[in-house]
Amino acid sequence: MRARQGWAGLFAFATGFSLAGSSSAQVNKARLDEGIRIDQLQPASPESPFLRALGPHEKGTNTIEFAFGLSFDYGMGLLKAVTIDGQGGETIAATPVQNALLAHVGGSITPLPWLTVDLALPVGLFLNGDLQESLDRYGVIIRQPETFGVGDLRAGLHFRPVDTKAFTFVAGARFWAPVGSTASFLSDKRLRAEVDLGVASEKGSFRWGCTAFVSPLFFIDVAGSDGERIALACAAQLRAASFLWVGLEPSFAMFNQTHASVEEGKDPPSSIDLQIEPLASVRMAFGGMQVGLSGGPGFGGAAGAPGFRGVLSLAYVGGGKPKPMAPKGPSDRDLDKIPDAEDACPDAAGPDNADPKERGCPSTDKDGDGIRDEEDACPQSPGVKHASAEANGCPDVDNDQLPEPVDKCPTEPGPAPEGCPKYARLKGESFEIKPPIKFSTGDQLTPEGQAALEEIAATMRANPKIEQVSVSLGTKGVSADLSDRRAQAIIFVLRSGSLDSNRYELVLRDDLRAGTVQARIIK
Repeated sequence: MRARQGWAGLFAFATGFSLAGSSSAQVNKARLDEGIRIDQLQPASPESPFLRALGPHEKGTNTIEFAFGLSFDYGMGLLKAVTIDGQGGETIAATPVQNALLAHVGGSITPLPWLTVDLALPVGLFLNGDLQESLDRYGVIIRQPETFGVGDLRAGLHFRPVDTKAFTFVAGARFWAPVGSTASFLSDKRLRAEVDLGVASEKGSFRWGCTAFVSPLFFIDVAGSDGERIALACAAQLRAASFLWVGLEPSFAMFNQTHASVEEGKDPPSSIDLQIEPLASVRMAFGGMQVGLSGGPGFGGAAGAPGFRGVLSLAYVGGGKPKPMAPKGPSDRDLDKIPDAEDACPDAAGPDNADPKERGCPSTDKDGDGIRDEEDACPQSPGVKHASAEANGCPDVDNDQLPEPVDKCPTEPGPAPEGCPKYARLKGESFEIKPPIKFSTGDQLTPEGQAALEEIAATMRANPKIEQVSVSLGTKGVSADLSDRRAQAIIFVLRSGSLDSNRYELVLRDDLRAGTVQARIIK
């Protein structure tokens, strides 16, 4: 059958001659009744990462690989009926298949590292066109397709003489058993066979593959060569993420197409019709599960060539090459990475030690501070690490990272090396503040004044037994507004020091010179 329209597969009937009672019309009717195949996607075996082309593969060992695949293929404008008059003018008489949703169910098994066997079955889930009833043209009846049907069963056998991810060479064949439905345009009731040759590679973040499909009958002008093809499917993909590949998967096919003719005494003419599909693709892999999306326009006049095609493919690949067994190393019963032969305590895990008598033995840490007892100057009391052997592991009551043995002010946080506050020292019932807290301008504290208040807050935090500190602010001789703003500045510093509000009070005193700040302990 002939295909001529740019984006759609066609079959055509010549006109301009009387067909009534002609034997030619009966021949043409028989040819149409044999069936037409619109299932031209022909997906690859499900273990391939590509839609049509066979992909790179790595030999498995000591196991059998298997794969299952399911794809949903939507095609638009797959089949049109065209009449051609005596002057060559074409008219679209009908579009028997405008929209088609096909499913392809497939599976493959690799019983040997170099051999794969696969099966695939197309199923028409939904087909429709613009025919409301059968169309009769010169004795040839074009019927509306059945909306559901099964296509021809495909079996494949492929060998891999070269089988590595870096380079794979595939040779094999595929066969179609004519068991499908002609009423859904999914079979032409002909036994078909093709020879397949392919190369593929994957290196780093790039993989590619090309497979040629050749029907021997394509080159021989004999009865039964109608619909035979030669095709090339390629793919190139880049890794965009650990699980994501994106790329292009173009395909090109040439078909022998025999036209219906109504001229008596003449053999039906034939031609070569094309199908070109530059599809974009996205492929995602989640362990053995693979999900693919492909789509793009189609060009050419072969039957089944789409105006647009979109494909969702799902596959699961199992088996394959197992992870190699790690070589056995020397015995290490306690798993502390010290061989038993060198472990002084082979049944109790412990750290490495320069002393052979202590190597691999567990170290004790009675106080649980992460410092081994033999290095802990205070093994009965949890503490902090310090460079001094006399202080390492000893408690740090004021949390200034200086253990008590080296902290000259153990209850008042301060910087190393002495650990004492610089501006506000706790003396009996009050804080001794040197230099006095002052305001530089208005309600702005001096840097030294702010630091003194921060030290007061830190000392209060380090001494939970001190219930409260009372901070007095002199207001004599200044406005109430300025006094309030200065009070707020002091409160802000204490709060910023994470001191709970119930552990301090602020008292405004008009018997003290404006700006004077005092702090005393409340018991």
